[in-house]
Amino acid sequence: MTMKVWTKYISVIIASSVLLGGHAWAVELPPANELAGMNDSGVQLSRTRQYLEWQRTMQRISEGREASQVEDQRETTPEDTSKAVRFQLNDIIVDESDVLSGEEIQAVTAPYIGKEVSIQDLYTIVEQINELYSEKGYMTCRAYLAPQTIKGGVVHISVIEGKTGAVTVQGNNSTREDYIRNRVAIEEGKITNISDVNKDLLRFNATNDAQLRIAMKAGETYGTTDYVITAYEPQQQVFGLFSDNAGSETSGLYRGGMFWQDRSLTGVRDSLMMTSVFSEGTKSFGLSYSLPINRNGTKLGLNYSTNSVHITDGPLEDLDVKGHSYAYGISLTQPIMTTETVKSEIGLEYGYQNSKTDFMGMHWIDDTVKGWSLFFDQIDYGRTTIFYQKHAYRIGDYTDITDETQHFGKYYFNTLYQKVFPSGQMITARLDGQLSSTQYLPSAEQFYIGGMYSVRGYTESLLGGDSGVMGSVEYTVPLTSSKKTNAYIFLDGGRVWGESAYDDTLLVGTGFGIKTAIGDHMSINVGMGFPLIRTVNDEEQSRARVHFSFNSQF
Repeated sequence: MTMKVWTKYISVIIASSVLLGGHAWAVELPPANELAGMNDSGVQLSRTRQYLEWQRTMQRISEGREASQVEDQRETTPEDTSKAVRFQLNDIIVDESDVLSGEEIQAVTAPYIGKEVSIQDLYTIVEQINELYSEKGYMTCRAYLAPQTIKGGVVHISVIEGKTGAVTVQGNNSTREDYIRNRVAIEEGKITNISDVNKDLLRFNATNDAQLRIAMKAGETYGTTDYVITAYEPQQQVFGLFSDNAGSETSGLYRGGMFWQDRSLTGVRDSLMMTSVFSEGTKSFGLSYSLPINRNGTKLGLNYSTNSVHITDGPLEDLDVKGHSYAYGISLTQPIMTTETVKSEIGLEYGYQNSKTDFMGMHWIDDTVKGWSLFFDQIDYGRTTIFYQKHAYRIGDYTDITDETQHFGKYYFNTLYQKVFPSGQMITARLDGQLSSTQYLPSAEQFYIGGMYSVRGYTESLLGGDSGVMGSVEYTVPLTSSKKTNAYIFLDGGRVWGESAYDDTLLVGTGFGIKTAIGDHMSINVGMGFPLIRTVNDEEQSRARVHFSFNSQF
């Protein structure tokens, strides 16, 4: 909020005291940024959305990479490689092909015409023709030497270009069969290009939570190949409970929440998710829906979230500070690369958010923020490593309580690197940041550091600014042979800057913790953080801070 707005409300309060008979009220007004951070309902809503988005990103990463190749279950027989017989080759007759051109076949056979050859040379010609089929991706097409009597030096090479027989889809309990068939290029009665099928398979598995495997076998009819498409689906409906102490000390440090998700609401892998988070003075609700709209993996996303905040502790408790925010958005994402080791996409998103805060019964904050975000993200899977990166640029405008409108622009990024060692030890490095071309961003658009999901050892969102960066390095060691319980140490750090930032802008914390899985459905993470910078903006920070989270999924 600008100084102009605060001057306006100071004047209102002074005037009110005069009108009330000259009685002087001993009310100490909060400074301009006292209501920012986690006291602001807009900030809390924005931070909650960021947290849930990061959890979904981690879920994408943890799903890992699955093998996505067509499995050939047909039997093969060895060829005769006799070299004893040699003869003059005058011509080669090859069956007409629907896949290979006459020029391609002639390029293989021409070097042997008019020369003395052996039976092995004929098999070499056959292998070269089959290599052409393989290069084009037609694995069900094969050239072969049928038993024959060679007369006049003329050899006949037969080809069989297997057409698709029966195509069976199985395991698709929550996915419509036509959704799968429309995204995998296998048509009955046609010659199937296995390379194209593998590309479809990689794209499907990279853009859907259900995974496909395809097996091919000899068809019941001679010269045909049957395909069996097997879908491996995750649990369709999921319910979960979670809790942590990542809330605000002024509106409820301890938070609880629940979520429900249907991963394939109408059978086309469209996901509906509802989330609720609450604390002593905070209530929030979120709804998101994602719908694949074509066979290339393009997705339409819709989301809505709302919250209410009531200050229940601290210096603002007696001032009846209440806030309410709501936000909605629409997005389109498009895959760019979907290989076994790289998955990347681009997206465009429009977002709208309105935040109101009342102070002693008067409107104190009324900010409306709307803007467009263009983003790119990519996951690279190595044999023992994972690297995730997201880059985005957001432009928009915001209107404050005085109806003044300003434009803003900012670039932000998230990166994560993980390296797993054979013993189960793991190094995780994370780097997030934001660079704004605008000063005095609205509080919901600022970059915040401090807390369980940022710089541990400090309270949540302790410092905010128009721009900032946060880095973390964590080393994890398994404590049990099952690797379900792990100990870790960490070093976090962050800095904010810009006109909206305080005088002190740097936080550094270190510490240790334990993560453990309870059965197959629950997990607990407890960490102890120690702030290495104890005095921040003239306020002494606690010597240590416990961070904990509980997650469950049923």
